[in-house]
Amino acid sequence: MSRVEKAGNIFPPNTTNDVNKIAMNGGTPLVVIENNIVLGAIELQDIIKPGIQERFERLRKMGVKTVMVTGDNPLTAKYIAEKAGVDDFIAEAKPEDKMNYIKKEQASGKLVAMMGDGTNDAPALAQADVGVAMNSGTQAAKEAGNMVDLDNDPTKLIEIVEIGKQLLMTRGTLTTFSIANDVAKYFAIVPALFIVSIPALQGLNIMGLKSPESAILSAVIFNAIIIPMLIPLALKGVAYKPIGASALLRRNLLIYGLGGILVPFLGIKIIDLIVGLFM
Repeated sequence: MSRVEKAGNIFPPNTTNDVNKIAMNGGTPLVVIENNIVLGAIELQDIIKPGIQERFERLRKMGVKTVMVTGDNPLTAKYIAEKAGVDDFIAEAKPEDKMNYIKKEQASGKLVAMMGDGTNDAPALAQADVGVAMNSGTQAAKEAGNMVDLDNDPTKLIEIVEIGKQLLMTRGTLTTFSIANDVAKYFAIVPALFIVSIPALQGLNIMGLKSPESAILSAVIFNAIIIPMLIPLALKGVAYKPIGASALLRRNLLIYGLGGILVPFLGIKIIDLIVGLFM
């Protein structure tokens, strides 16, 4: 029972309709009363930043699910969630509800990032794997988060995810290329080292290198050339594109896995031909 009804007055049906209408349009309804008599309802409208749907779509392509957790009523939350383009929403959430939701997702093996600005967001920001507090937020939120967004942009999470994925991809591609690169070098060095004691290893000399000496020298020269060439890639990082994880894996295996095998075969063979002219 509302305060108005407790005082023995009637809560006007048209005001109830106005409240529902405001909520369904994404606003926050505030009922104005004087002396326990309802005067009407006013609307507080949340502003949705232009282009936010496209940015959430980028997150979706990265495999990141977006969930809006808010203290607004279900009607308002549903409207804003649809306008913003988030995947799901939780309405009328209390601080413990936000934290419990994050714990539930983490228990299922997921990494959770959260952005917030209020004191009631602090427990969830502290619980999340990555907590980003708005610069305009409360001190409690800033202290609970891992980082503070000076631009107050909720979609800054996109850049954070992209940087993290780029770091992982760079490390993975360099490792893949290094392992694939070693495969070709083994076909050059192993036969050269043991050809005298194990003549059958001549069958591994699939590159047709001129001699054991030129094979080892060619592999050493190639290694000295390829390592400095990888330094710019390690410093700049592998470019990340918002596509699925499977597509990214296939792309990187094709470029750095297959390329890591073919490039050394070709490079060592060319160097062996050059070295053979002087031996």
